[in-house]
Amino acid sequence: MKKLLVYAILAAILSLVNHYTNFDFFVSRGILYIADPIETSGFYTLDSIANIVKNYIALQNAQTENFRLKSKVNKLTLENKMLQAKLHNLNVLANSHLIKCPFVFKDFSNINYIYIKSNAPAKDILNKTVVSQKLNIVGTVESKVGNLYKVKTVFNSNFVADCFIINNGKYFRGIFKGSLNEPKIEFLNTQSFIQKNNLVVTSGLIGNMPPNINVGTIEKIYEVRGFYKIALVKIDKTFLNDSFVYVVN
Repeated sequence: MKKLLVYAILAAILSLVNHYTNFDFFVSRGILYIADPIETSGFYTLDSIANIVKNYIALQNAQTENFRLKSKVNKLTLENKMLQAKLHNLNVLANSHLIKCPFVFKDFSNINYIYIKSNAPAKDILNKTVVSQKLNIVGTVESKVGNLYKVKTVFNSNFVADCFIINNGKYFRGIFKGSLNEPKIEFLNTQSFIQKNNLVVTSGLIGNMPPNINVGTIEKIYEVRGFYKIALVKIDKTFLNDSFVYVVN
């Protein structure tokens, strides 16, 4: 009778643990330990079960706390990188070697790409960032076509850049996505406090793009179902009338 009572209690506990927790660890580590004392006194068995359940709950709590701490560390690491991007190399363009490259072909009906020419080594041009005479971002050098270089501009839908929006000295992070008609910042947290005409600059946190290069200014802001914000960005197109641009090396 005592064994039946123990088995009934054991079955009830296992059923509850299986329903409310991840049962894999409990099965693999606990079931053999529980089975052994069943042949002894019922009180010893119940005490063993209670200890295992307590230990399992403690382990689950420790894992939850570990996950929370890891998330906090990741957040602090990101904040540190953001701070470095803001404070380090603030004059990145002034300290960089700017390679002057003339326009050799412009198609105003398709400004997704422009073509430039340079006598510099290809390694100093390919995959580099291109800026205008006003030092606003133009795009990135995508490939070499003959003796010309093809530049993917900020108006290309495949152009993306990790950016900051600066509002009253505070930096709010988002992803810039190029577009001919509506270039925008996506994935802005709803807690990002931004305003029209705020400056948008590259963060330098992802990829080879240098930090603190002007992208444009905020033109319009709206929320997407209350989950995140999208901000349309006004881009200066006057560089299309210039005779040359710069490659940042």
